Amino acid sequence: MKQGLILLCAILFVFPAIVRADALELESVEALIDGADGKPVVITYWATWCETCLSDLSELEEFHASAGGKVSVYSINATKSERSVKQVRTFIEKSGLQVPVYLDMKGAVAHQFRQVSVPFTILVDKSGKKQIIPGPVTKEQLDAWID
Repeated sequence: MKQGLILLCAILFVFPAIVRADALELESVEALIDGADGKPVVITYWATWCETCLSDLSELEEFHASAGGKVSVYSINATKSERSVKQVRTFIEKSGLQVPVYLDMKGAVAHQFRQVSVPFTILVDKSGKKQIIPGPVTKEQLDAWID
């Protein structure tokens, strides 16, 4: 038992990306919304190669920190458009993002919401009504939306 616990701790310390990778796989946007327990939801769709997306992520991080538990905040990476999954995971680890990041391996989210460019943001109010905002959003815009 003790040896198993030590081995598990060693694996988590030495190979954190391997353990974290399972948590990053996107099931569906609906699963994220359903898991929000009736709270409003903000989801930003982005890519590492998109400079606008990176500033958008910064705004999302600020919003996430200030919103507390009032809103469920997620980000989805346009993984299909990236060079590799490894590159995305390395970016996520190095950036220290606090917002949960999910990987859209097949581009299903962009297709589902009929978006051809990144970034875009999906807002879901308490009643489940979805609104898509193409392009970047600011913390102030997100704050105004939840008020």
